[in-house]
Amino acid sequence: MANCFNHGDRDGAFRCAVCGKSVCEECVVQENNSNFCSAACKEKAAAMTGRSDAVIAEKAKTDSASLVRKLIYLFVVIAVIAAAYCFLSGEKKESAEKKFQRSIQTIEKESKGLVKEAKKALPTSSKLKRQKEGLVK
Repeated sequence: MANCFNHGDRDGAFRCAVCGKSVCEECVVQENNSNFCSAACKEKAAAMTGRSDAVIAEKAKTDSASLVRKLIYLFVVIAVIAAAYCFLSGEKKESAEKKFQRSIQTIEKESKGLVKEAKKALPTSSKLKRQKEGLVK
């Protein structure tokens, strides 16, 4: 190993994690199992760690947005395939039309029955007129 950057006559025992300078045991600045030649290099390492944390957080946001985008694309593709299958499948189309016609017929029958019941429940004009006359007298 090279001589200490600060003390040229001493052997360097450690290398700086940022700049790679060789430093002796007296000069070394240690933090989080890393060796630095000075407090300035230690601060640079902390700044780089902060930037890398920000990059990792941004990557996580981008990855989640990408996942959402992929899920939307997948949903659209499945919907298109399902629509194409229903459109191209003649039997399915006919059975859907038959079900629709049956539904319309059922609704018509039920609505006719409801109209008859409503007519029975409403008083006729002559009954209404008699009731009004009875109230007036």
